[in-house]
Amino acid sequence: MACACGHAEKPISSDSIAGSVGVNVHLHYTNTPYANFDLVQSLLRDLGVRHIRDGLIDTGWDEFYKRHNALGKQGIHCVYVTSPKQSAELLAAFPSRVRSDFEGYEAPNEYNNSGDPNWPETLKSFLPVLNRVAKSGPSAGSGFFVIGPSLTQPDAYGKLTGLQQYFDYANLHNYLAGRNPGTPGWGGGGYGSIRWNVDLARDAWGNTPIVTTEIGYSTDPDNKQSIPEDIEGKYMPRLILEQLLHKIERSYIYELIDVGPEISKNDAAFGLARHDGSRKPAYVALKNLIGLTEDSGSNPSSRDLPFQLSGDTSDVHHLLAERGDGSYLLFFWIEERSFDPDSRKRESVPAKAITLSSPIHFRSIQLITFSSTGETMARALKAGEAIRLTAMDTLSVVKLEPAGAR
Repeated sequence: MACACGHAEKPISSDSIAGSVGVNVHLHYTNTPYANFDLVQSLLRDLGVRHIRDGLIDTGWDEFYKRHNALGKQGIHCVYVTSPKQSAELLAAFPSRVRSDFEGYEAPNEYNNSGDPNWPETLKSFLPVLNRVAKSGPSAGSGFFVIGPSLTQPDAYGKLTGLQQYFDYANLHNYLAGRNPGTPGWGGGGYGSIRWNVDLARDAWGNTPIVTTEIGYSTDPDNKQSIPEDIEGKYMPRLILEQLLHKIERSYIYELIDVGPEISKNDAAFGLARHDGSRKPAYVALKNLIGLTEDSGSNPSSRDLPFQLSGDTSDVHHLLAERGDGSYLLFFWIEERSFDPDSRKRESVPAKAITLSSPIHFRSIQLITFSSTGETMARALKAGEAIRLTAMDTLSVVKLEPAGAR
């Protein structure tokens, strides 16, 4: 979304940004760093994330359930991915095993790639069962939601049209193949872009709200679609905001920790943290974005803010949010690529001089900038009719406190 200038804009709530972030985990991967629950718990708690995604595992290993319940008691809730081989009885009973963190069911993962030659018919039979369990089973009235199926090929969507009555959210796995979050795509019709993926879901399931249950970047240099860690540090907070600009309500980053090549050659290094638990720049950036926007329990007024962004605004994207105290957060960045995954070369993104103008009197103005390592720096700006800013390929935020803010 390019800058819209000279108008009053309605903000989203600041807390909806923090609440839009989810992370994939695999607590049943006992031969990976996920076996170190103290590490997992520490990483999730420090990140500030409230939502995770894991498999609905029918296991005799009781620690799986205990660990999920421990996370739930810390305010971290999980959506569980189901299998068409699972019975209605198991699906109905499962929330009682993870009572503290269960928040929803997800339809089978990328089932068009399962090898089942009759996969559309299998899903068409399973989705009504899953929906019935969620809405009229033992947990009916608990507010549990159902996320629809994730698919890996564009033509797969057309084979499941009209099934939105069986889920609350359409689902995307819109990996960007090493491209920047706002890429226009790398094929016909914007192939691969966020908008292209959203259109697939809209064509199949109408105006059903959308979530993404897998999205992220590999930092493994042996993966031809990977990007360097510092580039991921630039892209990660922009990714969350670009998803929200496209009305995707939640984005589950794949994944929390690198599982290493022993488990998956292609997926070895998608973690926000490295195999040893150390934190990549993307983790730091995401932690700071969540910390900046977390505002639970607040009730923003959603008052429009009149403002104008002028100057060299080409490819400068922005998102406006409001906190419960009446202050505004104006996020802005240059949405261009900093790395070419085809040539494997870094690309320079020149900074752009822009100006923020508003008829509103602000009692204080603060500029917060993100670095490529994910760290933030804040400094006060002088209030005035025109505020001169520099847009970069790293995220920047202007915090504006109107004179009448609480």
